[in-house]
Amino acid sequence: MSVLRLAAAGLLPLLFSAAADAQQQIRCSSRNYQYQFCSTGEGVTRAYLVSQSSQSPCIEGRSWGWDRRGVWVSQGCDGTFRVDSFRPPPPQSGGGQRVTCASRDDRYEFCYVEGVTRAELVRQNSQTPCVLGRNWGWRGDGIWVNNGCRGEFLVQAGWRPLPPPGPGFVHCESHEYRYNFCSTGPIRNAQLVQQTSRAPCIRGQTWGTQRNGIWVDQGCEGQFRVN
Repeated sequence: MSVLRLAAAGLLPLLFSAAADAQQQIRCSSRNYQYQFCSTGEGVTRAYLVSQSSQSPCIEGRSWGWDRRGVWVSQGCDGTFRVDSFRPPPPQSGGGQRVTCASRDDRYEFCYVEGVTRAELVRQNSQTPCVLGRNWGWRGDGIWVNNGCRGEFLVQAGWRPLPPPGPGFVHCESHEYRYNFCSTGPIRNAQLVQQTSRAPCIRGQTWGTQRNGIWVDQGCEGQFRVN
């Protein structure tokens, strides 16, 4: 009896943990190089590529990704993914406001919201995957979308953003050596004024411009003058 009690006592924390957090593996395949979304239900907290079954590379943020509802693949990626999830708590009052923002005809669109402190994608309305930092993002005065991303965003607001360091200047940072896009609105050109990272900022390799902003990668962080 004592052994059974100890065993039961040891199982209780495991059962409790399983009730709060769960893991599952799913297969998701981009057939004919098209976008495919594989739903797992609400509450996804993280997803990992376990094994790749395609010759086309599966690169997180480019040919596969995840949101709170499941995993998406594109560009021929086919793989098995481990999904971590939990039962989300009930929504609280005052938890922010929902904003719908849509990139029509694959064009840049900016949706003004005053005093944004944080934003997250809660519902994707486009077949094109909405990837933070690539085709959507936020700043102190609103949300931007691009390249066909359309979705609903939960926006936390409540403070007035600080003014930029000077007219025509933008600070952009590659967090954890990952790609990041800093929206500026339509621009003609940009110059690196000051590098603030140990990783080198080399134009065309670790930073560059698009028609609506600056991108950085591989740890580059710096201050840029925008025209």
